Amino acid sequence: MSTIIVPASEPAELLEPKGDPAGIDDFATVVFAVCSRHAEFADRAHAATAVPHYLGRTRRAYVRAAGRASAEQEALAQTARRVARTCAAHADTLRDLGRTHDDLVERKRHLDGRRAALADEIESSVEASEAQQIGWRLAAGHLKNDYARLVLDHDALQRRVRDAEELVRTCLAGGDALAEAVSETGGRSPSADEAMQMWGAPASGASPREVATWWEAITEEQREAVTAAYPDVIGSADGLPAGARDDANRILLQDDIVRLGAKQQDGSIDPREAEILANATHAYNALARADDYVDPLTDEPVGAKLWLYRPGLHDGDGKVAISVGDLDTADDVSVFTPGIDTEMADAERYTGLMANLHESARYNGDGSSVATMFWLGYDTPDGPADLATLGEGRAHDGGERLAAAIDGLRASRADDPAHLTAIGHSYGSTTTAYAFGEHGARADDVVLIGSPGAGPADHASDLGVGEDHVYVGRNSRDGVAFLGDEGWVGKGPVGLGADPSSEGFGATRFEAEDTGRGDHRDFGESHGSYLEPDSESLYNLGRIVDGHGEDINGADLSEDPWWRTGRDPEWDRDPSQDVPGRSRTNEPD
Repeated sequence: MSTIIVPASEPAELLEPKGDPAGIDDFATVVFAVCSRHAEFADRAHAATAVPHYLGRTRRAYVRAAGRASAEQEALAQTARRVARTCAAHADTLRDLGRTHDDLVERKRHLDGRRAALADEIESSVEASEAQQIGWRLAAGHLKNDYARLVLDHDALQRRVRDAEELVRTCLAGGDALAEAVSETGGRSPSADEAMQMWGAPASGASPREVATWWEAITEEQREAVTAAYPDVIGSADGLPAGARDDANRILLQDDIVRLGAKQQDGSIDPREAEILANATHAYNALARADDYVDPLTDEPVGAKLWLYRPGLHDGDGKVAISVGDLDTADDVSVFTPGIDTEMADAERYTGLMANLHESARYNGDGSSVATMFWLGYDTPDGPADLATLGEGRAHDGGERLAAAIDGLRASRADDPAHLTAIGHSYGSTTTAYAFGEHGARADDVVLIGSPGAGPADHASDLGVGEDHVYVGRNSRDGVAFLGDEGWVGKGPVGLGADPSSEGFGATRFEAEDTGRGDHRDFGESHGSYLEPDSESLYNLGRIVDGHGEDINGADLSEDPWWRTGRDPEWDRDPSQDVPGRSRTNEPD
């Protein structure tokens, strides 16, 4: 028998990235708090420039000194913030590198098992046939190639470790002297600025697809640098992977929670900062809930993404989008747009509703992975008394923003597209209709629930996805869903376009009745019931999100005879007492 060479186990040692992510996070927390102290000093020094009791040269000297101190402290605050953000980003990077190292260890364990089995088989064979020897040589060759790939991946990991350490070193070195610390770029990595000057960088007017191409073109070290230096830009950049946006937005969230929390403790926080801190706290709690959520079939965490985080916008209402599930890898993705009077204070409730939708899609689906996201990226009307509720202006503007968000999601997965469903509730359904009917959004399915009107769309075909892929859910007791125009019967100033559940609109309606419904329409309980656990509506929404809209439990469209106002055939139907695929219930608080 000819000699069979079993390849050596390589690499000899898998080096583990050094560093304690939790300890680095703690350090970042301390530096964020230091940042707030410098900022407070800067504010007080600036206020001290108003000195009515001094005159002449004394006053001018005092004002100059106070102004100089204010500027220096503000610069120190910004440098401390850059250092804290870089350290927070480095902690996340270390966790990612640690997971990569664990994967390499598991691969090497598997390869070593194959190697030992091959060696034992060869050594225990007394007389091997030519076919067996050919098989062993092939197995040894495959094993050698797999070891070589492992060595290359280990080398790549070590390069990432060195680049990550160099990024932190550069940041700290850029602020370790007073002259550097008070400079405009103190603590910022030059590689971040270089990357942001490249073609396709976000905030340059680039399209989502161009931003996605830019991200693919820059190095891993540059990605980490721009995330640490420009988290506000990266966190809102349509076209970037959800994971990249999540990393940046979590840095911003930690910044706000720690820095403003320190100011709240010592009483130096102003009303606007207090509002931002309250929104940040709501986002933090909602994200924690999403992070803790586990798949109902596997009991494994599904991963959550903080896809959008802008707590200071829209007169304090803020912007936020959180997913239950991984938007970068899920087979089925849904984007839910809420309606009037929604603000960041509602983030926890909507995260719970997205967990309900995720469960429904998984329990009643075909096994595909799922990510469900609520998107509060527009300025919703403040309530029924807000005059904006009676008009479609906010829906028009919100539809444009929603179209950009959906375009960004699709661009970030151009080579691996998910089945995408857009769901709009209440005023959010009108916003969704504008995104698709006027601003060119594209998805696989569009769902309008509890809709006061479909805005610019007179027919399902106007939404650009094909009328067979437009679905509508209307609870017969939902007073808001009764406001839309039904055929020739107009509702005056209260409706926001055609009722999408009417027969003239041409959508596919599904059952959405409540078992405990009353005898009259209401504007509260019935209107908010569409994502309740074990409901008709939630079951059907789960089927649509999973890509099986053809399997919903359909309902007859509302009618509009010429001799009277519209009639809803669902009014007298007995709601189902036993919805298929009942879930374990992830009911919001």
